[in-house]
Amino acid sequence: MRTVKFIHISDVLLGIDVDKETSWGDDRKKEIYETFEKIIERATDIGVDFLFISGNLFDHKPDDGELEWLDGVLGSLKDTVVIYAAGFNDNLGGGAAIMSYRFRSSVCVIGSPAMGSYLPLGGGYRDAQATMAMDHLHFPEKDLDVYGVSYFDGRMDAHAIDEAEPDDRAVHNVLVACGGGRHRMPVNWHSLHDKGFDYIAMGGRQKYSVEIPGKAYYPGSPEAVSVESTGPHGYIYVEIGSDGTKAEFVPVAAREYKRIDYHVDNYTRNGELGEAIERILNIEGVENIYTINIVREGGCEKSFDISEMLSEYRILAVNGEEFERTDYSEYVKANKNTEFGKLLEKLDDSDIDSSSGAKMAVDRMIDMSMLYCKNNKKMGNDVFREMKRQVMSLLEIECHAYENQRDIKEYLEIRNDYIISPDVLEQLNLVWAKERAMELEITTLRKRAEELPRKYRREWILMGIRATVIPMMTMGILSIILLSATLKRTGGSFPDDRLVYILIFMMLVIWGFYCAGYVFAKYRGIIKKGGKTRLHEELEHNQTCLNALCADRDAIHKKRTELQMLDGRRRDMYESMNDREKKLDVKLQKLRLVRSALNMLRE
Repeated sequence: MRTVKFIHISDVLLGIDVDKETSWGDDRKKEIYETFEKIIERATDIGVDFLFISGNLFDHKPDDGELEWLDGVLGSLKDTVVIYAAGFNDNLGGGAAIMSYRFRSSVCVIGSPAMGSYLPLGGGYRDAQATMAMDHLHFPEKDLDVYGVSYFDGRMDAHAIDEAEPDDRAVHNVLVACGGGRHRMPVNWHSLHDKGFDYIAMGGRQKYSVEIPGKAYYPGSPEAVSVESTGPHGYIYVEIGSDGTKAEFVPVAAREYKRIDYHVDNYTRNGELGEAIERILNIEGVENIYTINIVREGGCEKSFDISEMLSEYRILAVNGEEFERTDYSEYVKANKNTEFGKLLEKLDDSDIDSSSGAKMAVDRMIDMSMLYCKNNKKMGNDVFREMKRQVMSLLEIECHAYENQRDIKEYLEIRNDYIISPDVLEQLNLVWAKERAMELEITTLRKRAEELPRKYRREWILMGIRATVIPMMTMGILSIILLSATLKRTGGSFPDDRLVYILIFMMLVIWGFYCAGYVFAKYRGIIKKGGKTRLHEELEHNQTCLNALCADRDAIHKKRTELQMLDGRRRDMYESMNDREKKLDVKLQKLRLVRSALNMLRE
């Protein structure tokens, strides 16, 4: 069988934000991409047959743009086939772009239907019995069969690879998968040991580890991505030939995460500690990222301050710089009936701010006098007064330093402006309610002004109707009565036709004069009662009231606008103050603590 050479990587986690709260966070994100490209260059230089990626190439599901970039980078591998098994971070589920993306470079995505049956390089093809649960690729020209599993979700409880077994022992067999955890493709390593795979390329862990020597490996992340991932990081170079499998871990990371434990006691000086740590950093490598743990021995209660001395190095954290004193029983017992004893009594104050301030004051007094080094923890009154003077002086300097910091100063100015600014919200609500009531009155008066002419027109029309219809009806009734009476007297017939016409004509004339007089009288009555003059007076009165209300409304509106501006300014100050409080939370707590400690010592 031919000898097959390949590089195995996993958990590159392209796109992850590493140490994002630090000054070097952006550089670390770029370094992860650069290290991946460096591995591709080495694969080209070595001339490997395959590049196996066993999950989590990205820390998320890559989009089309990221896949285009990846296609371009992998395109430099002219004679190398890339076998890519998706992990739990870059899984193929939920409409992942990689499921439909067609690589121009020689990339085979395990479980992806977009790849098709025939592979672009190496004379490979997908086995007809391959499934999405267990893909199976043949490379006859390389005497290699590849079995692999990709994730289609963020977790996989099934034992997907425990039952995997090579079909053809006459070729080299490689299994590619990601997981090994309880909810991420659990693995029974004992059952896999004798299954006949020449190499098991696993992923899903950030540190290099060997599960079955000479067979099953986790390469870990090429670049460390967390403080827990200490030690070297890189890739695995593998050769499978007639004499078996040879696997070699090759470091490639630009830098490592390292941890330094340094032991101190009560007699260790601050400068001495800082210089010792610097020497260790220079020996271990200034390019690396460190977590420093100060380990206390012999009941050490001394606090240190070396962070500033190490500011030029990549230090994630210095743990244990400040000693957190919790047990004061020895000091209380030794200082009964002393001035220091009275200060110790304030530690039991029920008010949290007061007790915290007292604690800082007590700790500073103990640290300043180095009382923790003495067998007898008693502090004499003269020593107490001198220590009190020195501690107060240092606290005042510290307090002024905090107050004079630009961000704190701006916050305090905004806070003072907010305190003295009037709270006009209640007044604003009252004015606003009054303005709305006035608007309602103005609307009512305007509607009344539109309604008055219509109201008077209706009165005139009704009066005219009453002045004509009522007399007409009355005269009509009288005419009928008179005609009936005439007919009765004449025996049912008129003696003379002309007489009848004359009587009818006379009644009509009388009725006409009566109607005209009635209408005239009524019209005169309307005029006397006011008529159009009254309408004009009502309209003028309505307009006067409307103008007065509009003027009052405008004045109220102006006042409301002014109150709104004041309230808006106060709200802006409140929001700005809250935003700054969140950003300056640690500094403000420290400032409050220093002030509280000063107040305790001044009492």
